[in-house]
Amino acid sequence: MKLRVLSVLLFFAVCFQAQAQIIKPSPEEKLITERFEYIRIIKKYIGNLFWKNFSNNDFPGTVVYFSDSASYFINPLPEMKEKVSKYTIMENDYDWNIWKLRMPLDSAVFVMETQFQFTPKSKSYINYKTPVLFCSSPELSRKEKEKLNTTQEWSIAMMHELYHQYQYSNEAILTYMLRLYEEKKMIDMDSLQRIYLNNQAFRDTIKLENELLKQAVAASSLEEEKKLFSRFLKLRTKRDIDYLKKKKFYINTPENFWEKLEGTCLMMEKQLKENFRNIQPSEYIMKNDPMYDPSFAFNEQELSEIQFYNQLDDSKFYFGTTGYNMVQLLEKNNVPYKDNFFSYASLPLELQLKYFYKIK
Repeated sequence: MKLRVLSVLLFFAVCFQAQAQIIKPSPEEKLITERFEYIRIIKKYIGNLFWKNFSNNDFPGTVVYFSDSASYFINPLPEMKEKVSKYTIMENDYDWNIWKLRMPLDSAVFVMETQFQFTPKSKSYINYKTPVLFCSSPELSRKEKEKLNTTQEWSIAMMHELYHQYQYSNEAILTYMLRLYEEKKMIDMDSLQRIYLNNQAFRDTIKLENELLKQAVAASSLEEEKKLFSRFLKLRTKRDIDYLKKKKFYINTPENFWEKLEGTCLMMEKQLKENFRNIQPSEYIMKNDPMYDPSFAFNEQELSEIQFYNQLDDSKFYFGTTGYNMVQLLEKNNVPYKDNFFSYASLPLELQLKYFYKIK
């Protein structure tokens, strides 16, 4: 998927840019803008509920939306003009800056991911040192992903990536992450997951660690929580040391970072699903979006939904699950972890809990 998205980036980058023409949206394009207004409404709601600053701007960065015949840049940065092909400017009811570009023939069938590039050879890419959210339309998503059959389900996937874009767009987070990559102390989420999947001893220990976190969440006393979390830290420290001896790499550096970002993102997603029924879409979406299902509802009380977030599953990032469970502990004990989440970009969730429990 990533390689195919990069081919689109190259296409955007190599074409000559002439004076942009202003166009009026077709009915299909009107639906695109209304879907993004729906996303904006959802974003504002969950921002007010979970993370206040998340609701400040309509969009935290540039979103590139793919239909089957065109791509649309929502909120493009001015400097992207020099990196894209000929585009038109699409009028809309929300005063957003929207560019329309034709699609290359080898474009991605499906994508839902926030990406950025940081190597010098990628300076011509639109996402060079800036996080760009690439997303397929609900129609394309439905063809490729069996769990994205409605506009509501698509919107949850969009919010997950939009939240990551918000995180990456923070200067302290992005600076810290780029520095780690430059110092060769960072690996991406997919690489970290492969280590988990391909190393049985590593994987077995992670399972024990996650069980201890779940038990701590369910514990009825602070003393019991502290004992369980202390056992978690001992297991994790031994695993980190064992990996360092074998691979000469500090695995805890990327693990702590991705736990922090993915764990909080999953908590946002879980709270969004729990309150989704309270979010009212526009009348236009309800009447004109063929993929909007008025009967659709999330049931977050189902055991399968609870386990989706707190139990390990090889199809999901393990550090998302462990991170989510640590966020549960922080939330359970009203630890103000959000106050310094961005300003102390390198501060792991586990260290905040260690401080809270006063573990030496």
